[in-house]
Amino acid sequence: MAYYAVITGSLRTNSVNKAVARYVEKASSRKLKHASIDLPLFNGDLEENGDPEAVQQFKDLLAGAEAIIIITPEYSHSIPGVLKNALDWAGSMSVRNVLESKKILLMGASPMAQGTAFSQAHLRQVLQACGAWVLPQPELFIGAAPKKLSDDGELNDEATLSRIDKALQAFDNWVQE
Repeated sequence: MAYYAVITGSLRTNSVNKAVARYVEKASSRKLKHASIDLPLFNGDLEENGDPEAVQQFKDLLAGAEAIIIITPEYSHSIPGVLKNALDWAGSMSVRNVLESKKILLMGASPMAQGTAFSQAHLRQVLQACGAWVLPQPELFIGAAPKKLSDDGELNDEATLSRIDKALQAFDNWVQE
């Protein structure tokens, strides 16, 4: 059965982006598989001997996916290092670029008012360099994200949930084209 790979760009246990990912899993009409990005630092010397096992599993999951959803925080107005590292492995041209021609949906949550606008702009640039296709609209920047969580850490802001639903529908339609 076809599936979408989901990458959450945070290792934090109580990340608001993991709350977004949990909602995406409930709301999506597609089967989802979560990709772990707890990977060794990208190093071309390691590639020469074949990808490390964790990297191989990560790349296999992305390669088998019909499309990819990336849910990212924003650190210092950019991409979290752990996510950039994972994309360096996935998009490496020297062994196997598993991002080539993949359709990707970006979204992300941040305490800042602008949401993840800066990190998503950088992600678009990185993904396009890897040959991936990023859904141009709708853009989904979830600002003031901690205020949109219930006491038990679940996303519960109706306007945000509706925007995610619309983005998922637009993405499904685009993937099926």
